[in-house]
Amino acid sequence: MKILRTANAGVLLELDGVKILLDGVCPPYPPFLGCPPEIRARLLREPPDALAFTHRHPDHYDGDFAEEFERKTLRPIFEAEDLSVHRVGSLKINPVAARHIGKVEIPHVGFIIEGSSCIWFTGDASPLVWKKLDLPKPDLLIAPYAYAATPAAWKQTLALGAEKILLLHLPLREEDPLGLWAAVEETTAGDPRLLIPEIGKEITI
Repeated sequence: MKILRTANAGVLLELDGVKILLDGVCPPYPPFLGCPPEIRARLLREPPDALAFTHRHPDHYDGDFAEEFERKTLRPIFEAEDLSVHRVGSLKINPVAARHIGKVEIPHVGFIIEGSSCIWFTGDASPLVWKKLDLPKPDLLIAPYAYAATPAAWKQTLALGAEKILLLHLPLREEDPLGLWAAVEETTAGDPRLLIPEIGKEITI
């Protein structure tokens, strides 16, 4: 399995020879980071097999990119309004309706992706929503910093049982007015399960 972080809260996932872009392109939304132009161009030049968006907030979604991708590639795009189970190659992609963190009222899903491994991509879903659902145990959980920013949230995150936890949605360390890095690092205390890739960095799991 390979993961390339492409934007603030997005990744390009490669599993079993299939590539899925998850919330993978967005404009800058300070203090959160957009998708660099060179990565955006590469994603159109070497398109993934499908796009999936958890919701349409501007730090997760770029409508212009989605339209251009669809026009140029004719490959599928999965969005929060569609709760159908999808197949892309050997992968099963199950969108799960999940409330956004806080009191935000917007269509929102998490994606459970199953192949040789099971990946949960939560978008901005509240950590609490997963307690009530009967879902396969994740090998990899991909979630925003909020899942590790407080002891209570981190306890709930660890209870999901993932072997690895990849955090997104963090700004640059030197441009972090909310102190998100400090909160995450204090809470997680160097837990070896935790991964926080930089944008443009590809990791193999």
